[in-house]
Amino acid sequence: MRVFARIFIPAWLLIACSVLPGYAQNDVVSKAFLMGKINYMRDTSFTKVDKRYTDREIYLKKETYSAYIKMYAAALKDGVQLTMISGVRSFYDQCCKWDGKWNAAEFSGIKNTDEKINRMLRWWSMPGTSRHHWGTDMDLTNIKPAWYNTVQGIKTYNWLVKYAAAYGFYQPFNANRPVGYQEEKWHWSYVPLARIYLREYLKEISYTDFAGFYGYHSAQKMDVIATRVSAINPACK
Repeated sequence: MRVFARIFIPAWLLIACSVLPGYAQNDVVSKAFLMGKINYMRDTSFTKVDKRYTDREIYLKKETYSAYIKMYAAALKDGVQLTMISGVRSFYDQCCKWDGKWNAAEFSGIKNTDEKINRMLRWWSMPGTSRHHWGTDMDLTNIKPAWYNTVQGIKTYNWLVKYAAAYGFYQPFNANRPVGYQEEKWHWSYVPLARIYLREYLKEISYTDFAGFYGYHSAQKMDVIATRVSAINPACK
């Protein structure tokens, strides 16, 4: 989802972000994995993205990364320079972002919890519901909607719409969905893996699994599994 440079992060969350256990996921799709409760830096099914593709420290599932490298090369031949700006985020990474936004000036003045959560859910995923937890999804090049009205933005997006599917990538938050997050032209998902994880998520995760962040009690009331996790481009299902 959208990334902002300065947010308030509670101290207890900074501690939580630093003490995650490591494990090799292999072929097990556990609840912990589906909700992002992993240490992707120590999980052998993830890999770090090379600096030629990003100026940030980003990890992805190995299969996702391999497919991205091929797509990147094809785009470059057509004069489109892709840059990766976000990859996997753990549950605890998402807690840092979600709770930081909860206390940020743009939302802190909203006293009605339902209204606050609905406003936040336009762009921000509740921890445990983000596709970024799986290492299949990435944000590319620019996360400002206005950029996609520029010449380069139009060229980049049109190339992705036309060719990304050939490499397994689809836009989960496309236009004209009746519910869900706002359109995100920068967010692309490696569907051969993400489709499997989505299917398992919908089977395994329930609202009793949500805890540990501001507003988590409202997850069921907002029905975020139906109105956010499932509210995606049909091509991604």
